[in-house]
Amino acid sequence: MAKTSTKDIAKALYESTKDKSGAELTRLLENAVTFLAKNRLLGKSPEILEHLEKIRDKDLGIVSAKVISKNPLTKHTLDEIKKTLRTRYHASDITLHTSEDSSLIGGITIEANDELIDLSLKNKLHQLQAHLLVN
Repeated sequence: MAKTSTKDIAKALYESTKDKSGAELTRLLENAVTFLAKNRLLGKSPEILEHLEKIRDKDLGIVSAKVISKNPLTKHTLDEIKKTLRTRYHASDITLHTSEDSSLIGGITIEANDELIDLSLKNKLHQLQAHLLVN
């Protein structure tokens, strides 16, 4: 018998509960928990929830991005990042999760939609070094 992936479970859960509420939603969620328990998948709940969140965000046109910089970014910079990502991914909304990394020399890195956009000074110096060594 084929093993069901956590991503498939999340997709089935999302599709079956979409636009449901009240007693019907409660019954569906209870059935989902029973299914997970019977198949010894309750330990996979965090992974399933992560997939579920990505599926929901994609359906609603929401992009969640992690922005890492050396120092805290200004509101203006964060607004520009949102505007750029909204255009790049044709998103209705952008959610930014910011953090600082003192190992960066400068610039930022952005992780969104399983893509890494590395705009760090360290990466730019690496690229320049590689270019100079090749030529």
